[in-house]
Amino acid sequence: MKTVLITGGSGMIGRRLSELLIEKGYKVIWLSRERYVKAVIPRYRWDYRKGEIDSEALEQADIIIHLSGSNLGEGAWTRSKKQTIVESRVLTARLLLDTLKKLDKKPEAFISASAVGYYGMHTDEKVYDEDDLPARNDFLSRTCKKWEAAAFNFKKELDTRTVALRTSFVIYKNSPALNKLKLPVKFGLGAPIGTGKQFFSWIHLDDLCRLYIKSVEDVGMEGVFNAVSPDQITNAEFMRLLAKEMKRPFFLPNIPAFILRIIMGEASGMVLEGSRISSQKVIDKGYKFKFDTFIEAIKESL
Repeated sequence: MKTVLITGGSGMIGRRLSELLIEKGYKVIWLSRERYVKAVIPRYRWDYRKGEIDSEALEQADIIIHLSGSNLGEGAWTRSKKQTIVESRVLTARLLLDTLKKLDKKPEAFISASAVGYYGMHTDEKVYDEDDLPARNDFLSRTCKKWEAAAFNFKKELDTRTVALRTSFVIYKNSPALNKLKLPVKFGLGAPIGTGKQFFSWIHLDDLCRLYIKSVEDVGMEGVFNAVSPDQITNAEFMRLLAKEMKRPFFLPNIPAFILRIIMGEASGMVLEGSRISSQKVIDKGYKFKFDTFIEAIKESL
C-alpha cells in the first residue's frame, strides 16, 4: 500500500481526492497546521513561514500531491495578499524539497496544482494548449510561472517525476465559488458578467481528482497538463444554462465590468476575462471525462 502525502488536504479538492484515494487502497496523510496522527486521515504539522515541518510525514510519503495555496478568489489583491498568494505556493514547495534533500529521500512523484491563469487574464478566439506562452504577463500568470517552477525543481534537483495540473473553475455541489454564482440566480438576478463573451473554462471536481489519481498511477505522465473540460462555453452561456437548470428567470442586462473592477480590483480579471483552454493532452493520455458537458456537470452539482 503506497502512502500519498497531501498538502492543502483539508480544502474541497483535498478532501474529495483523499476519499477517492482511500477507496482505491492508498494510505493518505496530510500536512496541516496541527499534528493529529490519530485522526482518520493522520495529520502532521508544518509552518512554511517558520520553516517548520514534521519530517515523519515526508519519510512515509511515496507520492506528494501539493495543493497548498492561499485562495485566489478571496478578497482584493492587495500587496500583502499577493505576497501570501505567491509564498503559500512557492515557499511551501521549497520547504518540502529542502527537507527531502536533508532526509536523502526521493518520492516516486511530485504532483502540483497550478491554474489556467498561467495563460493570462485575456479573451480571444485562440485555443491555448500546454506549449503556448501566456497572452498576458499579469499577476496571475506570473504567479503560475513561479508556482510551476517551484514544482519542477523536484525534477531538477531530485530527478523525481513531476506533474503540474493547470486547473480551471471547479464545479461541485459544495463549492463556495459555485455557490457565489448561484446566489443571484436563485433570486432571479442572474446575468452575464461584463461582455459575457469571455470563455469560462471549468472541470467537475470528480474529474479533477481522477486526473490527480491518474497522475499518481500513470508513470508516463510528466510535465504540464490542462485540467479542463473539453466543453468550452462563454460566461453568458454558463449563466444562462445555470439559470435554466435552477429553473429561474434570465432576462437582466449584463453586469457592467466597472462594477466588478470597483469591488474586486485587479482580481476582477479572473471573472471578466477568459480564454479557451485545450484538454487534448490529457485525452491523448487516455483520460476519459466523467463529466464532459456543462449540463451534465451542473445537473449533478445542483
